Amino acid sequence: MTISVRFPDGGWREVPSELRPIDPVTTGAQSRFRNIPINCDPQWRYLRIASVWHARPRHGILAILTPCIDDWWQDIAAMADIPATADKKAQPPRAA
Repeated sequence: MTISVRFPDGGWREVPSELRPIDPVTTGAQSRFRNIPINCDPQWRYLRIASVWHARPRHGILAILTPCIDDWWQDIAAMADIPATADKKAQPPRAA
C-alpha cells in the first residue's frame, strides 16, 4: 500500500505506508484506522501537516538500517593498539 507525500522540491511521490489504528474518541476522527507512511527511508522523514503528508530531510542515520561493521584493520595483529601477549615477552629490536 502506498500514500502520496509532498517533497521539498514541490513534487509528489508514492511512498510505502501502513494502516495504523487510531482512537476516534481522543482524535475526533471518523474512522478507526489511518494510512500512515512508514518512516524507513534513511534520507526522509514524514510529517503530517493538516491532512497532507510532507517529507523533510532526515538528519543523522537510522541505526537499524546501517550494518555494524568492524574496522578493517582490527584483525591485523601488527596494526593493533595493544600488542599481543606473545609480543610483550619478545625482546625489543637491536639498534643497527
